Amino acid sequence: MTARFIVDANESERRWTPPPVRTIDIALDVPVPLAPAIEVPIEIPPAANRMVAREVASAPTPTRAQAAPKLISAVEYVREPIPRYPPQSRRLREQGLVVLRVLIDEKGQACSIEVESSSGHVRLDHAAKEAVAAAAFRPYVEDGEPRRAFVLIPIEFSLSGRA
Repeated sequence: MTARFIVDANESERRWTPPPVRTIDIALDVPVPLAPAIEVPIEIPPAANRMVAREVASAPTPTRAQAAPKLISAVEYVREPIPRYPPQSRRLREQGLVVLRVLIDEKGQACSIEVESSSGHVRLDHAAKEAVAAAAFRPYVEDGEPRRAFVLIPIEFSLSGRA
């Protein structure tokens, strides 16, 4: 026994065509918040997995009337980043140092994370960004007021000390 499909000649001529699509152009005009400029050192000690935040060296020189010292605190971890070594990177023996440029807001949240210098491996860079995004910080404080600040956070991925 054989089966045959019988197709009406009119059905084969009627083909489905997708409905027309309207495109909408959306222009977002979102103001970018300004953060205080923080000088960050370019060289990072290899053994240090600490973030660095410094006052801007090009700040205006205070006059004698303004010479009172400002109360400034460094950005500190409340919950340190715990990077997860990607399994594929471990299998491929990928290692390296990722330095992230992170904008910490007044609440201590990392609101912008960018790779300042890559490890050379996309998976390690991504794992470092995920770890820093999950971390919590004490914000930079100037004159008793929490302020936004950029910090450099080095995250090192090394297989030498692991089994």
